[in-house]
Amino acid sequence: MNDDFYFKEIIADRDNERLDRFLRRNYDSIRLSALQSFIRSGKVLVNDKRIKDGAFRVQIGQRIIIKLQGNADEIIQRYGRTAPQHIPLEMELDVIYEDGDLLALNKPSGLSVQPGTNISNRSLYNVLLGKMKEFFFVHRLDKYTSGVIVIAKNYEMAKKLSELFSSHEIEKRYLTLVKGLVKSGMDIKASLDGKYAFTHIEPINFFTGYTLLEVQIFTGRKHQIRRHLSSIGFPVIGDDLYGDRDENEIFRKKYGLEGYFLHCSELSFVHPLKHTKLTIKAALDKKRANILEKL
Repeated sequence: MNDDFYFKEIIADRDNERLDRFLRRNYDSIRLSALQSFIRSGKVLVNDKRIKDGAFRVQIGQRIIIKLQGNADEIIQRYGRTAPQHIPLEMELDVIYEDGDLLALNKPSGLSVQPGTNISNRSLYNVLLGKMKEFFFVHRLDKYTSGVIVIAKNYEMAKKLSELFSSHEIEKRYLTLVKGLVKSGMDIKASLDGKYAFTHIEPINFFTGYTLLEVQIFTGRKHQIRRHLSSIGFPVIGDDLYGDRDENEIFRKKYGLEGYFLHCSELSFVHPLKHTKLTIKAALDKKRANILEKL
């Protein structure tokens, strides 16, 4: 009969980090689903106390172990995964703000923030691997959404910025080109996936059959802008998932548009350490600016 197997005891090195994220960071050879199962079934001990909530916040100096039946080889065979091999990617970054604790970039359209199953190593994560010793993404932009993205340079700043995003204390503005003429500003408060969602839109320029909108979102639901605009009959140009595919094909052939026309133009918030208002703006890329000129 196998003896109880204890993973190597780990001492928490970050205050207030979620238990599930702590385990993911320290046991990258174990599947995430397995780690979550260990927590739910009471196999994770913090200072000898069983913790069954992945959102439990660990504190610096606490002892965390995982108690399982079996030896080390059996545990890895049963729950292990092949850790992804991330390769640094050479790419010039468009830095629009930087200080000792955070970095803001103008992310190009077509670049994913993090590598995924079908994305290989072409991601912002891989670009930063070769340039920064430590970094934390505190929010996301979809692959084809360009514009302002903020990266924390240390865990403390990541925690503070994440709290700002979670509490909706960061003002987020976007530019998007939509099909149809939006004659006036409006609020869109249609729920998404059963959750409250709030988007405000204002027309800032008109073209034949199209409108350039400034969009402000007050919640952060999945694909919120694209879904909300599609729901009121003004789909984002280039958006094949929620928009007009025939119209999108015309834009691809006539103007060379890749992906959809959505750009995070501005983020504004109170700097967590300097306690001053910080407004970070990102210019529209040349390709999309040229499309507007041609229209």
